[in-house]
Amino acid sequence: MWTCPKCGAKVDPSFEVCWRCGTSRDGAEDPNFVCADDYPPIDDPIAEPVPEISDTEVDAIVHAPPTEMVVAYWASDHIEAKFLVDQLSEQEIPAIWDTHDRIPELVSGFPNARVWVRVEDLPRARAWLEEYDRHHKNERHRSSTQNNVADRGGNVGPAVQQGSPNPT
Repeated sequence: MWTCPKCGAKVDPSFEVCWRCGTSRDGAEDPNFVCADDYPPIDDPIAEPVPEISDTEVDAIVHAPPTEMVVAYWASDHIEAKFLVDQLSEQEIPAIWDTHDRIPELVSGFPNARVWVRVEDLPRARAWLEEYDRHHKNERHRSSTQNNVADRGGNVGPAVQQGSPNPT
């Protein structure tokens, strides 16, 4: 922090001039400085007006039957589950993953976070997830064969632990 030589305000070191009076560290005053408090508010209209929702529409939303959600995939962990939810959403397949009671997984790495989709989206989600699984298994196989390393005892083993998610 530096102290303004004119008004005594404490000024963040990243500022070249005082935020209150516009004076520089060496005491040079800026004749064109205008304090924000002395300047009128900037007119910043909203880009698109928010549409009004009628009471009938609100009532229809509130009383709509709940959407049935089903498990589409058992991910290997919460990171993969979040990734899959994002990928399914890009395919216009709404999805969610288990976010409740995941503290044990986050702390100890317990596997099997579930990916949920609407029952009507399950066929499309499964098709996409099966393709993901095929690609993922091929990548993992290619990676494990390229990354076999010898340990100090001369044993050869995969550098990447293998395992696969269990789609339902």
